[in-house]
Amino acid sequence: MSKEKKTICVIGGANIDLCGSSLEPLRNYDSNPGTISVSFGGVGRNIAQILALLDQKVRFVSCFSSDPYGIQMKQDCENLGMDCSDSLVIDDLPSSMYIAILDENRDMKIAMSDMRILRRMSPDILSSSLSRLSSEDMIIIDANLDMECLKLILEEAPCPVAADPVSASKAERFREEIGKITVFKPNQFEASKMNGIVINTDEEAKESLLWFYGRGVKETIISMADRGILLGFGGKAYWLKHRTIEMENATGGGDSFLGAYVSQRLAGEDVLSAAEFAASAAVTTIEHNAVARRTLNEESVRNAIASMDINIREL
Repeated sequence: MSKEKKTICVIGGANIDLCGSSLEPLRNYDSNPGTISVSFGGVGRNIAQILALLDQKVRFVSCFSSDPYGIQMKQDCENLGMDCSDSLVIDDLPSSMYIAILDENRDMKIAMSDMRILRRMSPDILSSSLSRLSSEDMIIIDANLDMECLKLILEEAPCPVAADPVSASKAERFREEIGKITVFKPNQFEASKMNGIVINTDEEAKESLLWFYGRGVKETIISMADRGILLGFGGKAYWLKHRTIEMENATGGGDSFLGAYVSQRLAGEDVLSAAEFAASAAVTTIEHNAVARRTLNEESVRNAIASMDINIREL
């Protein structure tokens, strides 16, 4: 008899993503020629989708509108195998929407979000969902949730919690409860917003990671964009670098890293092995838009690790 899979409960936003990619250097205050796409997104939903594609047991807790976009998005999540039974369906607000503008190199220059609907997340719903998790499961949250919900989750979670701060401004929502987070994945700007350390050198990288460790975070992952990934755990610090990325779409790389990393840690992999797998998932996502195309899977990620030229150096 096969052992039942552990549940990864993702609590966060589900958006309609509009992405405009410029064909030429962006000009302010002018119309720019480019391509425009519409897709399902949101940090929480993206992470949940990654986990579903990696064949994990996923419960996704969010707020969906009853408008046509919301109905389609919830159905898509369920078609991917996510359990959305704890999510709310809201009648009087539109679907959460996110608009991103990418430059000619397909890197994001500016974005805007309308996530009012997520404010309807109910503490009662969250408490009920948390009560059905065991100590062997995992929770992943994003900082799009309001303070009341984040605090409730971190105080009542029966299992380890991973968190994505989403943006530098929203990272502040984790400051008071940071010690209750097991896995924390900020980018370099979000980390700097919290600890005041701008990372340019090995010493500053180690100092930043140890700042989080000293406040109770067991595993810290700091995304450094094209400079790689910083890893901190057990009082040690590492810098992971991989080959140059041939970028198709930078959106979703960080979400892929966190989802893939958590999937491996929950399966019993050590931190560095999980980080290698996660780096492969993130690069594959960025280079092939593999999440939107639904082509990502564990076998493809594992097979790609050898081509990533991953180097992990202790600081």
